[in-house]
Amino acid sequence: MLPWLARAASVARTASAALRLLSAAELHRVESILVDCVKAAHFQVNERMFGQGKRPTLEQCEEKVKNPWNQEVKLSVELGRLKHEDAFECVRRELDAFMQGGYSIEPRYAYNVKTKQTRLISREQVEEWLQAGWQHLLLGTLVPDFVIHETGNPLKVQAVYDFKFPCANDLDVQWRLYPPRHPYQFKDQGRMYKEALGGDETPALVSPILGINR
Repeated sequence: MLPWLARAASVARTASAALRLLSAAELHRVESILVDCVKAAHFQVNERMFGQGKRPTLEQCEEKVKNPWNQEVKLSVELGRLKHEDAFECVRRELDAFMQGGYSIEPRYAYNVKTKQTRLISREQVEEWLQAGWQHLLLGTLVPDFVIHETGNPLKVQAVYDFKFPCANDLDVQWRLYPPRHPYQFKDQGRMYKEALGGDETPALVSPILGINR
């Protein structure tokens, strides 16, 4: 083989390897990491907030607190936010070493129900819209917690995950149902992720006790 042709073939093989999706074994490894990170975040935030070995009661979960933006929310919502932050940090720490560029945390997608077209919205674009007061442009966008995709291409999706942190009832893990008059009314998050993003795997919930739930 001519030297230049050999080099071209080598480059093609390298590019193909870089753009490939995960094997079944690799996917299982990633899912194990997701579960471990979600469990750790759940445990650590509960201990930080309530003391060693303690967790909130159902009554505490319903209490109102202020979040960092001075908004009044239920304690369950604020705990979920804190646990997501810890879990995301853990996931980045564990995955960047071997699949950097092959996953996204909280990517935002715009999906057109009529045309069935999906596009990625950058964080910069979101910030620009928010600063301009155009929050309505974000209505109907999809923001899964974690997406495995082709390297460098969040639109070529392999698997989609949402992290769920039940407050008092560990078994209360389910997809959120969109309300009436929403663009996706009467459908749930999991169904919309599958419809808009596709992927080889059924969208999954990741929770501290139940682990991966499809």
